[in-house]
Amino acid sequence: MKPDRPIHVFINRNKYEMEDSQQTGAALKGLAGIPLGDVLFLQQPGPDLVVRNDSAVTLKNGDQLHSQPAADYGGVDQLADAGLATDKVKLHPQPDGWTFLVVDDFDIPVEYGPHRVQLLIKLPPLFPDAAPDMFWVRPAVHVANGTLPRGASHEVLLQQEWQRFSWHLASGAWKPGVSTLRDYLRCVRGRFERRD
Repeated sequence: MKPDRPIHVFINRNKYEMEDSQQTGAALKGLAGIPLGDVLFLQQPGPDLVVRNDSAVTLKNGDQLHSQPAADYGGVDQLADAGLATDKVKLHPQPDGWTFLVVDDFDIPVEYGPHRVQLLIKLPPLFPDAAPDMFWVRPAVHVANGTLPRGASHEVLLQQEWQRFSWHLASGAWKPGVSTLRDYLRCVRGRFERRD
């Protein structure tokens, strides 16, 4: 929709004028000289909206957008530093800017059945500054007495059924710029060590 007069928006704190209020992420990045591989966000109440390159967004006068270089989810060194063999890890980028990290043959305590699973962690667009939350395994596991672990439910991700652990870091446990994937994996292992 074309406004009666040009609208002004701010991208990374710089002011831009545009004739058309509907813009794609790619067009906005081109206007502001942002690499296409970066993640673009539209500031809004609550979580900011990820504006994908191929999606259109309707802007209004004064809207604020900001970009962030794409997170490095697992260069060979980072995966190795987290104790993960690169041939056991797959990254699945999602259209909303998240990346699903899937680890094959993840060992959990023998008190669970089975004790070797696939582990899925959702990495947010601003990881590692933003913390992951919860984790998923497949196949579903049970504790020694055959019951489901506490806080476990089922969810379909990547066209497969996963067992979700509704489990969250304590406030302040994740330190932006300091915490790493290795730290989060320690927390996941710590959750399994509860054996419930």
